Amino acid sequence: MSKYSFIVLSLFALFSCDQQKVTTLNVESLNEKISSAKPGDTVLVPSGTYEDVIIHFSANGEENAPIVLMAENAGNTIFSGQSQVYISGSHLVLHGLKFENGFSPKGSVISFSSEDGKQKASYTRVTECAIINYSNPDRIKKDSWVTIDGTHNRFDHNYIGTKLNLGTTLIVEIADSLAINNYHSIDSNYFAPKPRMGSNGGETIRVGASSQSLKPSHLTLKNNYFDRCNGEVEAVSIKSSQNAVSGNVFYECEGVLAMRHGNENLVENNYFIGNGVAATGGLRVINAGHTIKHNYFSGIRGKRFFAALAVMNGVPNSPINRYHQVNNVLIDSNIFIDCTQIAFGIGSDNERTAAPINTTFSNNIIYQDDKDWQVEFLDDISGVKFENNVLSDVDVAHSGFSEADLMLAESSEGLDAINGYPQPKLPVQKSETGPHWLDKNQFEKEGSRTGEAFHINQSTKADLASTVANMQTGDTLWIDEAGEYPFEQPIEASKSIHIVAKAGIEHPQFVPGKNFRGRAFIEITDGVDVTIDGISFIGRSAYGDVPFGVSAIAPMLKHYNLTVNNCRFSEFNEGSFAGISAEKGTFADSIKVSNSWFKTISGQGIKLASENDDKGRYNAEFITIENCVFANIMGEAINIYRGGNDESTLGPFATISNCTFANVCNRELGTVVRMIGVQDAEIYNCNFTESGKSGRVILFEDPAWAEISIHDCNVYNSGRIQTFYPSRVQRNSITQKPVSYSNEAINNWQLEETK
Repeated sequence: MSKYSFIVLSLFALFSCDQQKVTTLNVESLNEKISSAKPGDTVLVPSGTYEDVIIHFSANGEENAPIVLMAENAGNTIFSGQSQVYISGSHLVLHGLKFENGFSPKGSVISFSSEDGKQKASYTRVTECAIINYSNPDRIKKDSWVTIDGTHNRFDHNYIGTKLNLGTTLIVEIADSLAINNYHSIDSNYFAPKPRMGSNGGETIRVGASSQSLKPSHLTLKNNYFDRCNGEVEAVSIKSSQNAVSGNVFYECEGVLAMRHGNENLVENNYFIGNGVAATGGLRVINAGHTIKHNYFSGIRGKRFFAALAVMNGVPNSPINRYHQVNNVLIDSNIFIDCTQIAFGIGSDNERTAAPINTTFSNNIIYQDDKDWQVEFLDDISGVKFENNVLSDVDVAHSGFSEADLMLAESSEGLDAINGYPQPKLPVQKSETGPHWLDKNQFEKEGSRTGEAFHINQSTKADLASTVANMQTGDTLWIDEAGEYPFEQPIEASKSIHIVAKAGIEHPQFVPGKNFRGRAFIEITDGVDVTIDGISFIGRSAYGDVPFGVSAIAPMLKHYNLTVNNCRFSEFNEGSFAGISAEKGTFADSIKVSNSWFKTISGQGIKLASENDDKGRYNAEFITIENCVFANIMGEAINIYRGGNDESTLGPFATISNCTFANVCNRELGTVVRMIGVQDAEIYNCNFTESGKSGRVILFEDPAWAEISIHDCNVYNSGRIQTFYPSRVQRNSITQKPVSYSNEAINNWQLEETK
């Protein structure tokens, strides 16, 4: 369907003086009717689904007579495909529209400005609308869903669904003098769960920008429900001054509310509910003049930038886009219950040396069930005044804290409460946010799995690709017989499936066929869970090469999960080839490889290093490699890359254990296990023999804040272990003993014993 053409809309304009029925056949006519509407008019869009519609809601109503564009039946007027709306003028209302199953061709789905950006909206309201499943299909393409510009606008009771591609979901622009002192209100909206993006640019809301951050905004952000917003470290990023953030609920959000740039913001009566979920975050404080009071934090498990309360160090004479010193901030009458970290001086390093000054931390109640969770001082705190704070257990080497016998209870809403103190009460319920016509729970239901079994053997191996194409989510492909299975085309894993060899048989061998064209034997696409068990991937045959055994393929929007067990990868014989790989722009929530072999490879064993443009992106969040053998490999056995100095993400997390590395990467300056920018890793119980001899067995280029541990490894006739922070290597647990293997003659590198 071409844009604008053959879309029939019946429109009813209700004028203040009489009623007049208007019918139009195309969007141009709709936009004309909007532009000619008078104050007090309402244009009704009937129920239906309309594709590729661009609406220009440009008109001027009056204070008591706005012009309204609304769905005839709220929620049943649906715009899909590449649809969007531009709003400019004054005293306008957009009501009850749903944007679903598409993505914006350019700019935002809803913009409070004209298409060319020259005309802004003022005194305009967008309410009872929803944006659902509207992500760009390429996850690294940045866009936003809502851009609020102009002044005195309200965005309320809307549903903002899960955005999967990069880019801040909702942006408040303060780019010119017309948007300063804007007095916008963002209230009573529901923001749906947002997964980790593995990159900066995953905020749910950003108010302003660093370049304009010292100018007053006067925006009110209140009574919104943020549900598991985990895109990056900042769920809500305030980058302007004199805003009020009050009465919001942050439910199990990893992203924090960040006073990133700007001064004199009010943070009051917000509820941060972590429920003990790992890495959940709270509030990060930077800049000057903020008032932070009567907030509630419970079960927050994040640390450092993700802490329940992170009062940061600044940069002396900071440029506007770095970290201004915390100055003249009041943190008063807040409640913290079972939060892992409350800290002053977060981010202290050789650049951020300006500790907080003229700051008061007073009348706060802190209950900690774990005695190891105490208030932490990471730098000079002489500029912070502590007074009248109460802790359940005092282990703070500073005045201003007293111990009390605090008893934990449960409020009428099921929240953690402290006996003898005001009972917590959510400022807004989930059910009170978003459009009244929308059942938010319907978007959280998982699809069912069919669980059917399909079988392939030597007599039916020609049907392998077509069999996989007929499989549904949850199905299993059983390879029933050993032997070679030539591939003429890749298996496209576009559904969550299992590929498993029958128990008791030799590993079936996937090999290139005569006419193979593709990048991998198994190509993983959007949003699937793939399990592979008992398969041998051989990258070279008489007919040619396959670059990868298993690879994630771009473009990708939804995250995937990969589990590989008891598999073999061999003869991927070009430097850029690998047994397991991921293309740039792909992202896995988890990759687990266990009990598998990688041997006789000219390229790499496991390659998760395509995000090499040093913007802080990476290919997988959680990586587990256990009980695997890497032998006779010219390149790296394991290569994980996260480049740049960005601090907005948590991962990647990598665990490598009980693995053997023999005759791996002995080229000049080679590295066996290469970990660049990995933020959380543990390598232990591994044997390195005759590997990395002209370089390193393990290389970490690790940031200061990373949690890295290397211990209980044996390194024999091999290269060195190198990190930027040597204390991360437990040297007394690193041995240098010769080892023998089951049968080196047949390349069986399973460890036999340690002598």
